[in-house]
Amino acid sequence: PAINAVREGRIKIIPAHFEKVYDNWMDNIRDWCISRQLWWGHRIPVWYCDDCEGLTVEVTIPTVCSRCGSSSLTRDPDVLDTWFSSALWPHSTLGWPDETDNLDYFYPTNVLETGHDILFFWVARMIMMGIENMSDIPFDTVYLHGLVRDPEGIKMSKSKGNVLDPLNLIDLYGADALRFALTTGNSPGLDMRLNESKMEASRNFANKLWNASR
Repeated sequence: PAINAVREGRIKIIPAHFEKVYDNWMDNIRDWCISRQLWWGHRIPVWYCDDCEGLTVEVTIPTVCSRCGSSSLTRDPDVLDTWFSSALWPHSTLGWPDETDNLDYFYPTNVLETGHDILFFWVARMIMMGIENMSDIPFDTVYLHGLVRDPEGIKMSKSKGNVLDPLNLIDLYGADALRFALTTGNSPGLDMRLNESKMEASRNFANKLWNASR
């Protein structure tokens, strides 16, 4: 149902070429490692029996092992992948599973805006969860923006140390120059490189507008 929602036009992806990317992901979907070793998240609802090593999977906390009846149980220490809880966002924030007024009024919504890099990780899973839990798509339009990359075209990462702090750029070139640099010379949905020469050119243009207005 999640892939048909796009193919049948009930959900529109902008720019349209990302629909092929979405289809490719969904057509070639593989098993997904759902376990994460984080300090927060939805805990995995699995308990291990200390006596028979059996597994008990329950929505509510069990008191005995489903195989041998032992009360000596240990819960799985891991949590579900972050995208599990993120995928519930369109309806869980509105009161689901209760039938609230907000849920009735705001679900489904219209436009979701996000980066193209999480089209499958977040967007597709919101569609999956929405259809599964609500029997309806969560939104009718997905508007994807590109990524701001470093001067070499590499995705910015704190671990790589190639992040350009916008506050530092504002201090050096001004807020208007940063806005102009981010909104010119790029196409919808495509990535762009941000470098000093582009910031300098944007600052110079902003200065011309400033001087002309004076």
